[in-house]
Amino acid sequence: MNNPEIFRPKHPAEIDRMVAAYPLALVISAVDGEIQASPLPLVLQRDAQGEGTLIGHLSRANPQVELMRRNGRALITFSGAQGYISSSWLRERRYAPTWNYQAVHFTVDITLEEHAGAIELALQTLVAQADEPYPEPWSGAEMGPRLAELAKFIVPFRARIIATQAQFKLGQGDPQPLLDDAYAGLERYGKYELAAAMRRLHAMEASN
Repeated sequence: MNNPEIFRPKHPAEIDRMVAAYPLALVISAVDGEIQASPLPLVLQRDAQGEGTLIGHLSRANPQVELMRRNGRALITFSGAQGYISSSWLRERRYAPTWNYQAVHFTVDITLEEHAGAIELALQTLVAQADEPYPEPWSGAEMGPRLAELAKFIVPFRARIIATQAQFKLGQGDPQPLLDDAYAGLERYGKYELAAAMRRLHAMEASN
């Protein structure tokens, strides 16, 4: 990733926040010129020392499982809020249009876990995070015997994070009138998530 310092998040917790808000990742494996990539929802967990692990699972029929057996090193990418900023929104139209976005790349070592209980744990971990906002969260225990049947078709894994690159390109360095016009344009055309991400970043920078 091209990762200029101006776009690197100054608050590491913002990386975890983005991953939790946009958990669908692209998991990319490569062995001897063969490349496989799978879109998968993942859960980021950190230990007391801040070391991170991503929890997920693949279909047993996915050919990427075999690549992971041969080489556990992988790249996992997350994309957050993103969208086009049109110069037509700006009071000063000499500024060129641009694309703002949030992106996080993790280099990881993946361990496939097929021991007893690993599948249920992987499923419960994902469901607990995904269902948490709802008033009556669903639990994997509600599947009953069907869980054991489903387990035949799933390979859970843990991906230990060994390197992180993050780029939040959200208007850093832009004058306030330009930002105000960008917020208004994004909200006018329904890009509320990107407007909120930009507002949050600039509010945090202003408070430091």
